[in-house]
Amino acid sequence: MPNTNLKVLSYNIFWGGHQQPLEETIEVIRKSDADLVGIQENVNREYEDQTPEIAKALGFSYVRHAVLDSLEEFGARGNKLRARWTQQAGQSTLSRFPITAQSPGGSGVQVKLPSGEKVWMFNTHLWHYPYVPYQLMNVDFFEGEAIDPKTPDAEEQAILSARIGHETEVNKVLWDIKNILHFEEPVFFTGDFNEPSHLDWTEEAAQAGLFPIKVAYPTSMQVSKIGLKDAFRELFPDPVKVPGFTWPAGTYPDSPDSAIADPHDRIDFIYFAGKKVRVKNVQRLGEDSETSDIAFAKYPSDHRAVLATFELDGA
Repeated sequence: MPNTNLKVLSYNIFWGGHQQPLEETIEVIRKSDADLVGIQENVNREYEDQTPEIAKALGFSYVRHAVLDSLEEFGARGNKLRARWTQQAGQSTLSRFPITAQSPGGSGVQVKLPSGEKVWMFNTHLWHYPYVPYQLMNVDFFEGEAIDPKTPDAEEQAILSARIGHETEVNKVLWDIKNILHFEEPVFFTGDFNEPSHLDWTEEAAQAGLFPIKVAYPTSMQVSKIGLKDAFRELFPDPVKVPGFTWPAGTYPDSPDSAIADPHDRIDFIYFAGKKVRVKNVQRLGEDSETSDIAFAKYPSDHRAVLATFELDGA
């Protein structure tokens, strides 16, 4: 059996792509030529899910990880999200190929490729506050107390804050993934994690001035512990030479009122597992050629999308 190439995209479309006509968001996905797409923030400001329209334009199948409830009885416009498997609703998984099964916990789907091979796709959007980089840089944004990076226990405080914000939520997904890994079918895990990686916030990166201190961020550590690999860092292992920032794309329109500039970071990831899976390429899609490998004149999101091309050994 010949090898199979598979493209996976992780894309936070920023409140349903509401800043521009939805076609601009669809064009980003179309130009990526992705086969599997993990979308975060699939609803607009009226809480209308944009997934069906996006999928129809692309000719893709899809699964929404949220249930929409009418609020007409309350006089509200549109719909309200009720999380089905995670406290952070508003995610969708799109597939060029047939979706054939769902994972035990409901956070992932099985996809059958034209070759007959089966792969699994998981997608998440972790809670956006407290956001540890803001805490360490004293940027006033939503909740979370400032953490002085000069204190001896600054890293421990940062890890604790990240655990409080994300551990319960991500463990639900990781439990689901672990139930699938024993099948030894390729697994992909996309998402806006709203937390950097321990592979980025290293001592070397801190000494280079990229970050205030080293932080062994717990979510990426947990993902790594169950056997998933970070596609971007597989190809670009040095965070000082290739930071790979995905946040923010351009000037974040809701930037906090602070004298400190919004810190750049890599919080959008594609993880993978599988003995026969190899990363061929990873690209960022965004607002200009200086920050992105594929640039768009009217980029509609505040996150750069991440596109990974994998090769699946057909032997």
